This record gives sequence, C-alpha cells and structure tokens, in this order.
Amino acid sequence: MVLASATSDFVSYLSAAISEGSITALAALGFLLTYKATGVISFAQGAFVSLGAYLAYWGSREQGWPVLTACAFSLVVMFMVGVASERIAYRPLRGRSIHVVVIATFGIAEIVTTLINLLFGADPKGLDPLIHGSFHLAGATIPWQRVLIVVVTLLTTGGMMALFGRTQFGRQVRAVAADRETAQLYGVPVGRLSIIAFGLAGSLAGLAGVLIAPVGSINPGFGFLIMLGGFYAAILGGFGSLVGVVVGGFLIGFVQYVIGSYWWRDYQSLLPFVLILGVIAVRPQGLFAKGQTHGRL
Repeated sequence: MVLASATSDFVSYLSAAISEGSITALAALGFLLTYKATGVISFAQGAFVSLGAYLAYWGSREQGWPVLTACAFSLVVMFMVGVASERIAYRPLRGRSIHVVVIATFGIAEIVTTLINLLFGADPKGLDPLIHGSFHLAGATIPWQRVLIVVVTLLTTGGMMALFGRTQFGRQVRAVAADRETAQLYGVPVGRLSIIAFGLAGSLAGLAGVLIAPVGSINPGFGFLIMLGGFYAAILGGFGSLVGVVVGGFLIGFVQYVIGSYWWRDYQSLLPFVLILGVIAVRPQGLFAKGQTHGRL
C-alpha cells in the first residue's frame, strides 16, 4: 500500500514536471528565436504569455467561441503583437546599446500587463481545457491537457528544427546569428527577419499561455514566472541549440516539481536558481553550446 502510494506520488510529480517543463521550453524557444535573429533578449515574453491566455479567455468565455477557435485567434493576435513590439522596442533603437533595447522590452511588458489589468481586472480567471477529462496511471490522475502540452511542445520543437534547418528563413537566421554584418553585406534581409522572429516569438508565448492556462488559473502577472523559467532554460541550452533549450526546460521542471516535491518543498521555487548557478559555475556557455555566439544589434 505504501509502495503504491509512493509510486502514485512520483508519477503525479513527474507528469507536472514534464508539462511545466514543456511550457518552460516553449518560452525558451521564443527567447532563442529573437536572440538568433536580432541579438536581443526580449523580456516582454512573460507579459505576452499572460496576454495570450487572456485573449483566449476573452474569446471563449466572453464571446462564446469554441475554445479551439479562441486559442487560434489568440495565436494570430499574438503574432501581430510580437510584430508591433519589434516596431516599437527594437526597430527605432537599432544601433543603440543592446541594454537600451532590453530595457525597452521591459517597458513593453509593463504596458501589456497594465492593459490586462485595465481590461480584465486582477481577479484570477479560468480557461476551459482543449481536451477534457483525465486518465489514471499507476494510481495517479493525469489530465489529458497535460499530455496535450507535451505533444504540442514536441511538435513545435520539431517544426522549429525544420524551420531552422530546411528553409531559407532558417539559413538566413543562422547566418545573422553567426555574423550579422557579413550577412547584411550578402543581402540578407535583416529587417524582415527581425519582424518575423518577433512575430513568431509572440505566437510561441501565446501558445504557452493558452496551453498552461487550463491547468490552473491566470492573472495578469502569471506569465512572468514562465518567462523566467524560459530564460533559465535558454541559459542551460546555451542560447544556441533548439534541443538544448527544450532539454533545459525539462530539467527545470524535473528539479522544481520532482526533486522539490520530495526535498526542500518550502524552497521549491528556488531550486531552478540553484541549478542555473551550478551549471554556470561549471560550464558558463551552457550545457549544449559548442562555442559562444554573441548576438549584436
């Protein structure tokens, strides 16, 4: 009986770790995309996660749309929001210090969070899952929504790998990441790449928001912690490897929701910091980076 209960607890913790790690990985992919294309780390991603979830809530709860339609609407709008952030926070400041642009992305985040508060209020909201119900595994009850999160993350990662490895856009982004000035001399449309990168990053943030929102509740600031997790995962992956940032996301989920559930439960949210500090001390370039690539404006 004790063994069955222990197994059930472990499976429950592991399912939470995998699904939360998947969301962290999606946030990290958004960081990686903008960093490779522009050299900028956009800290507006957390607010975009929240906004994506609220847009889906607005469509499904206030407009009466099917949840899938509301989520698709959210992803389209978030692409446009990402493009708008590029035009506001990056394009006018191109050529300035990279720190100025990063601070500008914080400004975008504050604006978006304030708008969410004004339009929807600060009270927690809920979003219906895309897949209802749950199943039992080794005595643990696992919602199908968590399975969907993992599947979508793996498919998105595969799509990103194909985008970077097999398309002209991906080759151009890799060229810009390697040497921006030389890529410009060879006619790579750097401006168009930055627009697409910010737009896709916005959609990835929205995707993370609409997937994780049904698992709990949403509030204007809930995307901030997801953004931090994504940033940590990108550090673990070295800001260079798609697979690396996804593995980094899963590592963070495992450390926080499995190890943190058995030991140091009161300090569960601090464990990713410990993981990051340990990795930086041993391997500053990240677990999967072969060399350090410095993105520049």
